[in-house]
Amino acid sequence: LLAGMANALGLALRGLRTIAAGRTMLAEHEREAGERLRLLTALSTRQRLLETVLSIQRAIGGRKPLQEILDAVTSGAGRLLDEAAVTLVLPDQPAGQLRTASTFGPAERSGDPLVLAAAAEAMEANCVVARTTGRTPSGYRSIVAAPVTVRGVVAGSLAAETADGHGHVVEQRELLTAFAQQVGLALTDARTAAAIHDAHHDQVTGLPNRALFLDRVTTALTAGNARVESVTVLLIDLHRFKTVNDGLGHRAGDTVLAAVADRIRGCLRTGDLLARIGGDEFGVLLDGAGNQAGVRVARSVIDAIREPFRMTGRTMYLTACVGVAASGTSSADAGDLLTNADVALNRAKQAGPGRTEVFEPHMHTEILERLNLLDDLQLAVARAELRLQYQPLVDLATGVPVGVEALARWRHPQRGEISPATFIPLAEETGLILDLGLWILREGCRQVAEWRGTIPDMRLNINVSGRQAMDPDFVTRVAKALADVDLPGGMLTLELTESILMHDPELAMVQLRQLKNLGVRLAIDDFGTGYSSLSYLRQFPVDQLKIDRAFVTGAATGGDQLAVTRTVMDLGRTLRLETVAEGIEDDEQLAVLRGIGCDLGQGFLLARPMEPDAIRAYFTT
Repeated sequence: LLAGMANALGLALRGLRTIAAGRTMLAEHEREAGERLRLLTALSTRQRLLETVLSIQRAIGGRKPLQEILDAVTSGAGRLLDEAAVTLVLPDQPAGQLRTASTFGPAERSGDPLVLAAAAEAMEANCVVARTTGRTPSGYRSIVAAPVTVRGVVAGSLAAETADGHGHVVEQRELLTAFAQQVGLALTDARTAAAIHDAHHDQVTGLPNRALFLDRVTTALTAGNARVESVTVLLIDLHRFKTVNDGLGHRAGDTVLAAVADRIRGCLRTGDLLARIGGDEFGVLLDGAGNQAGVRVARSVIDAIREPFRMTGRTMYLTACVGVAASGTSSADAGDLLTNADVALNRAKQAGPGRTEVFEPHMHTEILERLNLLDDLQLAVARAELRLQYQPLVDLATGVPVGVEALARWRHPQRGEISPATFIPLAEETGLILDLGLWILREGCRQVAEWRGTIPDMRLNINVSGRQAMDPDFVTRVAKALADVDLPGGMLTLELTESILMHDPELAMVQLRQLKNLGVRLAIDDFGTGYSSLSYLRQFPVDQLKIDRAFVTGAATGGDQLAVTRTVMDLGRTLRLETVAEGIEDDEQLAVLRGIGCDLGQGFLLARPMEPDAIRAYFTT
């Protein structure tokens, strides 16, 4: 019995051990199954993360809109974090306050103070932070935030909120960090693209700049050569834009430039390129078009710009000049093509507002000729190539000479005599007129002071350019030139054109009054060909009116020209101004001018310009 009971107990014990071993094995299997499930879940999550990240990176590489990429980041992170609410926080420039750039989840979470606080903490610490709040009606609130960096600098934060209190889980931090890195990549790419765009586009009009324009011209020329097609470039320059900028300010000027760009764009085809070359100059690229098409577009542009601009309660008027150059008539290099268009533009500006000029090869030769002439002119004074001739001014009532006008002459060692009509405008354009005008002033005063020993009442007239008259040092230079030779100011008459006075009346008034304080007499040259504003004429302290030779020539024929000349004489007498007629060339003109009461005359009939040695004899005989 005992043996039987022992056997039974042994069987029971073995059964218990078998059951215990089975339970152990079952627990091990369950643990292994759980581990496999966790691994599978982790692998699935990482697979989804990889797919999401690759999708985001493809969007970045494809230059999708930045907002679209940021929304993809927050939605991807939210779904991988079990539909957590995800918020991207970026600083709002230039104030620096945090703003919500993208969200995924409940709309009420956008701008949540707790989320913004966690994001700010992550940005300040430059590391992942987690915050868990007390229990709420919906459970614990757990917020984890990862910093977003751009080129090593913190630029924002990506924050995720879960309601189950598991914000401290390592996997969540890793996932959020991975998505924060994608935001950094997207922002870096966007800033790089913006920098590239800014480097090649004008900020005021948004148009391509000169560098990008040249690049596009090069591309068009290469393609055009392959297709044997012309490429045409237009350069457009605005006239009177500086007046808008100076008078209304640069903000108004920028608004006008943007409006001009819109009008030019309206004159172009879909494939044509418009660029802002610089300042108030625009460029147009016409691919597959020749000079004729360029001229048509140029005329359309000029007409469009001529229409009034109405803004800020004002109406403004602008005009434009256009230079046209086609690859068929010039070099195939983009820089040369642009240079040719610029040469044509300069020719158009010389012709006057609203003009269009097409480049021709001979224009380059003329430009080089002008450059060579300018180089020689700069050395002319030092080489004693310049000299003065003097043309007498005669009292028409008595026939007695009362003064002389100093006229610059240039005898070039190779070219011979060069007309003042050639070198004076060149000196004006380049600013060399300041030095040239100062030499004329000093030499003229010296020579007249010398003649006054035997001709005590001799007066000197000298033409003054616009640049000279508006030069801040001009009055001081005149005073010194007079003082150096002890010439009374009343013996010097400075001749200015109407356009000089009307360009900046206020500054002109200041300069003229200072000259009058020196005793210098003032004359308006070529009267009747400029603005002829009587209101300004009465304000300016003028002593003399010089009537343009065009009116003198027509006066002898009678009719309108004589009436105009007579009116000018009457005006001079009314304003108590001395009148001088230029270009008297025959006896009939002289008789008419004497008959209508002109005071002084000048012209080939009375006396041609003379060398200094001949003046003394002319005045004393």
